[in-house]
Amino acid sequence: MVNSFIAWYLFLAGMGAGAFFVSAVVDLSLRRWTPAWLEAAATVTDGGMYLGPATVGLGLVFLLADLGYPERSFQVFFTPSTSLLTLGSWAIVAFVGCSALALLVGGLLETPVMRRIEFALQVLATLFAVFVILYSGVYLSAFPTVPFLNNTLVPVIFTLSALSTGMGMLLVFGFVTRDGEDVAPGVSVCLRVDGVVIALKAITLAVLLLWALTSYPERLSAESLVVGCWAGLFWLGVVGAGIVVPAATELWCARRPHSLSYVVGAAAAIVGGLCLRYAFLLAAVRFSVVTGGAVTFWG
Repeated sequence: MVNSFIAWYLFLAGMGAGAFFVSAVVDLSLRRWTPAWLEAAATVTDGGMYLGPATVGLGLVFLLADLGYPERSFQVFFTPSTSLLTLGSWAIVAFVGCSALALLVGGLLETPVMRRIEFALQVLATLFAVFVILYSGVYLSAFPTVPFLNNTLVPVIFTLSALSTGMGMLLVFGFVTRDGEDVAPGVSVCLRVDGVVIALKAITLAVLLLWALTSYPERLSAESLVVGCWAGLFWLGVVGAGIVVPAATELWCARRPHSLSYVVGAAAAIVGGLCLRYAFLLAAVRFSVVTGGAVTFWG
């Protein structure tokens, strides 16, 4: 069985960074332009400025738990290395630090100097958030001995999933903490953007699976997802919760703008994002360069 810690780490880091990225893009854009639709979106997305760092920080806890021993945790940060694991770990620390400082500075005196410092910190945090979003997919695709994951479409899928789950978290948070009438215009904008992200994720996932099913040894992993032992997790979790339910609720809300069913789709998208990480890790098999035999990638 796959180690739960690494799956939760990839999920939380992606979702948190995705939520922050969406929030930061809206906030930074509003500093220069103030169209009504962008101001409406901000009523939903502004929570990402603190939800994002908190969620990514929790993901880092799962990473350290996965490493097992304290000395191994310190080695990740203090051993000179350019490995993706080391770079990703430092990127998470830098992201959480910069975003927290931006919030702190933003709460101090409203002076031109403070505003410039806050802006610089927020830009840095956004850049680190992009790295964190891209990191997990690139890390998983960097193993030549794991053919199913060693594909350029894997980082694309994980990036789109991070944005979708991040938006889902923002929509759920807005539903819980804000009056429905206040956020209704912003929800409409966010659902349209999220609909595009979900459509792209569905297309990319379908292309990856179609390619894998016609290739060997990638077919072993793809078949385990489509018709094999992980088919339930894939069809119910990845496809059902992560794609079908969010898409259906967004179409419903497009016809009925004041419907609250969007929160069901947002929650389902979050569940689907977690299922995606588990499904890919469980289905991936590693081939020994010595014996040529296949073994579980993560056990």
